[in-house]
Amino acid sequence: MVSLLLYDKDKKELELLRALSKDLAALLSEDYWNISQADSPAALQDFLADSPLMDMLMYDVTPKEAIDRLLGIRKSYREMQLMVIADMATSPMAYMKPGIMASSLLLRPWTKEQAKEVLKEFFQAYIEQSRKADTKNAYVIESKEGNLHIPYEQIYFFEAREKKIYVCTGKEQYGFYHTIDKLADELPEQFVRCHRGFIVNRYKIRKVALSQSVIYLTEHLEVPLSRSYKPLLKELGK
Repeated sequence: MVSLLLYDKDKKELELLRALSKDLAALLSEDYWNISQADSPAALQDFLADSPLMDMLMYDVTPKEAIDRLLGIRKSYREMQLMVIADMATSPMAYMKPGIMASSLLLRPWTKEQAKEVLKEFFQAYIEQSRKADTKNAYVIESKEGNLHIPYEQIYFFEAREKKIYVCTGKEQYGFYHTIDKLADELPEQFVRCHRGFIVNRYKIRKVALSQSVIYLTEHLEVPLSRSYKPLLKELGK
């Protein structure tokens, strides 16, 4: 699955970009594409509040404070592929900077054919990169709809329940069939077993409460800590 967000202040432009994106996704990829859209800062904030996965972003930098919001988004989604939507009134110095890391540009005014060509190159570059993706940086879940690549930096914990493993990325959870013992052996060192049913990302730990047998994570999340794993987690306590 590929997750794409379109953010554009012009609703007609937004709908056209969405239609072009759906057509190109079906033409270029066999994966399922989850395409979302936002036409205002409030709608964008509502989308981001759920801490979703986001592989690709098409972003209008012309609204007021759009650049500052984009810089904040990039900090949370470092691996995301970005296409900037701009116009001649917006200086390239505002968005062509290391903190934004745009890989493509759609410059107004544009025609449907011009947009289609830019989007096609943008999508092809993402698809080629994802095929070459180094799985050391992401956990890959295979499904009938296609592979879902979840960057390790977005994973808070894995939980075993209901005969499946669930990976939690904030408010989103994705289930797949596996065993937690095998999973613990496969994951990189940033993940540590803390319970018979939980594996936690040590970089997301805010506090280890040994006396309470609880690990507090960022984003107000918490996972249990069993006695047998306390010695291992003690060094991470704060």
